[in-house]
Formats: sequence, structure tokens, C-alpha cells
Amino acid sequence: MPRMAAHLLEGESEIATEREHVLVLLPIVAAVVVCAAALLFLIQLIPVHVLGHDIAGVRLVVDAVIVVLVVAWLLVRVLRWRFHTYTLTSHRIILSRGVLSRVTESIGLDRVQDTVMRRPLADRLIGAGNIEIESAGRDGVEVLRLIPHADRFYTQILQAIENHRQGAGYPAAEGETGRTAPPPAPHGNGQGGL
Repeated sequence: MPRMAAHLLEGESEIATEREHVLVLLPIVAAVVVCAAALLFLIQLIPVHVLGHDIAGVRLVVDAVIVVLVVAWLLVRVLRWRFHTYTLTSHRIILSRGVLSRVTESIGLDRVQDTVMRRPLADRLIGAGNIEIESAGRDGVEVLRLIPHADRFYTQILQAIENHRQGAGYPAAEGETGRTAPPPAPHGNGQGGL
């Protein structure tokens, strides 16, 4: 898995990194195999001799070009899957995607307003699920799709949010190292809440 160390803030630590379930590649591989087989079959239907010219060499070159293009397209799809990651840290959720051109977004744990895990039957059969994250300041909901071991990752997200809200995100008091300052005392009637 790609390391996020370059994107981590001071005092921030990586908890887990996930990506979509590997089975999302199955329809892509199936489509590639069917299309490549169909193209290669159609090319084989072309006669070896056309207008008195032997085109067997041309057919072989076309076959090779089709195979190279199909393998290259499949490789690009696999790399896009490989580099599309969801990283949970002690401060945020980092969404990264792209192979040559990278896009990185982050959702601060203190901005998360609601989380929902959806696991339809087909997803449950492969142990995956979708995690929806609603956060302040963002339009709509961010969906982490087909996460393998979705229960575990969802629990890790909830625990990280709780830890962050309980004071893990506060800077250490001056002169202290390795410890965090307690959260500020609640105001008003002592009935503080989040």
C-alpha cells in the first residue's frame, strides 16, 4: 500500500489504509477478455489472401497491436485501483486517487457530522461495504466504496473520531512532551456536550 508519510501533519499518525475490494476489477477483466477475444476472432475471419496479396503478416501485426492495447488498458485500470486509497489518521481521513496525476482530499475528524455503513447482500457475501461520511463544509456525502473488512474500518473511523473529540487532537502543554492537554472545561451549567 502506498505510504502517506509525505501527507501526514506533525503529531499525526496513520491508523489504517484501505482501497476498494479487489473484486471491483472482475467486471473490467471480464469485459477486456470478451472484447479482446471478439476482436481477435473477427480478425481471424479475414481471408489470408485478399486480391491476390498475402495478408497473413498484416493480420499478425493487428493481433499483436490489439493484445498490447488491451494489456495496457487493463494495466491502467489496475493501477487506478491500486492508487485509489482511503487512509485514516489520528486527525483526518485522506482520500487519494490517480496514477500520473494525483488528487488528494482530506476530511478532518473534527468536521465529521455523521457516518453510515451500508452493506447490501452482495457486498456482505464478499465482506465489503460502503461507508458514507457527512462532514461540515462539504456538499453532499463522501462515499468510501466497497471497502473490504468494512466493519473493522468503520469501527476504526468511529474510534478515531471519538479519540479526537476526547482530546487527542489538542496540543501538548508547554514544556510537556508525549502528553496532550485535557480538553477545555464545559461552559454554563456544567452540562457540556458535543
